Amino acid sequence: MYGDLGLQLVTASHRSTLSTTPQLPLPKYALPLILSICLETRQLGTSITSAAEQHGQVSLSQDRGLVCGLTVQHLAARRNKRCLLAYLSTRVGGIKERWWDAGGGLAFLLGTGDEVEDLRGALSPQELDFLRGYNNLLLDYKSDFLDVLDLTAGIDRPPGELMVDVRVVRDAGEVVLEGGERVEFRKGERFRLPKSQVERLIVQGYLEEV
Repeated sequence: MYGDLGLQLVTASHRSTLSTTPQLPLPKYALPLILSICLETRQLGTSITSAAEQHGQVSLSQDRGLVCGLTVQHLAARRNKRCLLAYLSTRVGGIKERWWDAGGGLAFLLGTGDEVEDLRGALSPQELDFLRGYNNLLLDYKSDFLDVLDLTAGIDRPPGELMVDVRVVRDAGEVVLEGGERVEFRKGERFRLPKSQVERLIVQGYLEEV
């Protein structure tokens, strides 16, 4: 029946918003289902156009059965488009949420490995372009006042003190802190550092407070 594929797409998208958390991967882009919906929509459009050209305006105004059938097809095509837009809007929202949850770390989001959420395999090429563009836009926006405020810093609770004890839970490599100090973060090591300088690594899961 017309619209069944669109309903299937929206239902799956809705379920993902209920069950997906920032720690779980974003569902894979449903390309086969989307292509099937687009094909159905094009077929509906072709059928409507052919009927209108074949019967003409006079027949359309007199044949109520024909008008009813064309109306159903038209509404089904519009519904398919709305389902596709709803699905894409939900995906965009999920991509943005994960960018913020990762503290604006694009390399972290698109990394690979068992311990890192790999968005690259779940996103379509267009969504990857959107993520990179969104990242560049936010980086450009916050660069003017980065010395005053980091928009990507966690705001769940204010820091209790300026210094914080952290333990490295994943190798982060060498990091250059403010003032030029270089720190090699190896798994298992502990440090006492200014929280403002390691906040992003904590958000991204490389460090944890102890």
